[in-house]
Amino acid sequence: MLQQQSSWRWLAILVIALVCQACSQGKYIYWRQAAPAQTEAINGFLAYQYIALERVADSAIADYCLQLTSQQTSGYQLFLLQISCAERWLAQELTSEQQQQAIAYYNRALMPLARAAVAKTDTRALNLVLKLQLDADEHGLAFEQLFISADLNAYDPFIQRQQGNGVGISVVGQRANSKTELDRYYPPEGIFRPLTLLPVALDFSDPVLPVLTLRAVLPEVNDGSRTGWTFGSNHYALNYDPAAAYLCLVEVAVVDTLEQSGLFNADKVEDKLGIYAIEPLQRDKIPILMIHGLNSSPLIWRRLSWAILSNPKLAARYQVWHAFYPSGPPPFFNAMRLRQRTDELLKHISPDMRALAANNMVLIGHSMGGIISKTYVQSSGSELWDRTFYKTPSELPLDDATRQTLQDIFIFNAKPYVKTAIFIDTPHRGADTADSWVGRLASALITLPTAIKKVFGHMWLALTREDIKPAMRSYMRGSGPNSVDVLSPRHPLTQALNELAFSVPVYSVIGNAKLAQCTVLKNCELQNDTVVPYSSAHLTQAKEELVVQSAHNSYQSEQAIQFITGILSRSANADTP
Repeated sequence: MLQQQSSWRWLAILVIALVCQACSQGKYIYWRQAAPAQTEAINGFLAYQYIALERVADSAIADYCLQLTSQQTSGYQLFLLQISCAERWLAQELTSEQQQQAIAYYNRALMPLARAAVAKTDTRALNLVLKLQLDADEHGLAFEQLFISADLNAYDPFIQRQQGNGVGISVVGQRANSKTELDRYYPPEGIFRPLTLLPVALDFSDPVLPVLTLRAVLPEVNDGSRTGWTFGSNHYALNYDPAAAYLCLVEVAVVDTLEQSGLFNADKVEDKLGIYAIEPLQRDKIPILMIHGLNSSPLIWRRLSWAILSNPKLAARYQVWHAFYPSGPPPFFNAMRLRQRTDELLKHISPDMRALAANNMVLIGHSMGGIISKTYVQSSGSELWDRTFYKTPSELPLDDATRQTLQDIFIFNAKPYVKTAIFIDTPHRGADTADSWVGRLASALITLPTAIKKVFGHMWLALTREDIKPAMRSYMRGSGPNSVDVLSPRHPLTQALNELAFSVPVYSVIGNAKLAQCTVLKNCELQNDTVVPYSSAHLTQAKEELVVQSAHNSYQSEQAIQFITGILSRSANADTP
């Protein structure tokens, strides 16, 4: 209880730090403090300058906008004139190059006003009132904070913020998770959404105190495309950054503090098990479900998730989902539960299971997450059951609930909604580390959750040791096996799973701690990533394989990320991956 309270206190501190942008130095990101803008007060000449602007011919509007800075006008008065001038400029018939010039000019003039509005600066002393309207999120719930995306910087040099090409100022809206059914499939740390800040009204009804209204627009996504903004008859894309929203979520995430509890004392984090959508759930975007490994969490996917969300083509085609599960229980038990949660989420999105999202999933699993992913794309038949029990499910004297749970663990069919699987550092044939003294020590320290203890407790009330086949008896003892036990190369179910066929195309990313020695296959077979040997991670069925320099963390490899996004990109315009 004290540890849980500590986690919530840490989350509160992080959220406060995120709000205090100018001084924030976080775990993964920091906020750049922008240079102060000119803030000279608006004077009585503004109305006359607007009259002059209205008299400019359309053919001369671009030149007029560009020479505004040479006039004896500065600060907010200049910014207002530039925005109004740019709106007329953007309404003209322009080449692509001219459009980009006009957009840059418009956004540059808008930024100081956007900063003042987001910071809730009182500008009345400068003879201007700023009003801010915030669109609600996809559930109609209000955002509580806004952050300027351009001020966000990542410590990781791989994560470089992309310059937007659309109109408006990219911002991130944040609100707390409501803990209701509406937010069931979103991270408990909060909801973060990309928005675009745009001026929507300039009211001169009080000539000495004009009112500028800015609106934070939530882009609506339909069939993989986002809405735009219209100037005259021209339609422009919005400056919109889902990757920035994701990085804000990463900064306040505390799921990494649950990694060790999930391994050694799973009951403490059982309520966190689930599939979490990073962005609004979409019927018409393909889910990419990322499943972490042993003693790990979804935060390992920072680079890959950012790479997808910062790529406009991929972000329009795919939606990123992260699985979290306590990694102490055996992977077959966790796989059963994650398959059930995935089925539930897809039916929530598409009750008839006919939407694009419900038929084209891409799975990406790291290490033990790869073992779990295999149960989505392989059909076990009775193979795993028969390697464990002498009798069929119906012949065992079990109560119905226990029998059904055991069947769901040992007997599964490939999910028809999965179309591609990518395995990263996956021990398909086990890892010797599980049988080492380190593995035995870790296994001894694992406390299994009540859920699995209950299943095995009921099982042992009805069965005896003689009902279990000899090779499995040591693993089925007591409260049941744990995750480290199952990763042993000697484990009968690991061996059985390795013999099953895949129902979809699969790809492999394999780490190697001594990549320079892996120039030919026979050398690779002798190498490992410090945990999983190449001989265990290699799949003859893989459509493509990539070996990268890695110490069992290939999910961070730039080569691996390029390999994965390349697979996704090749499929982006196809009906299915």
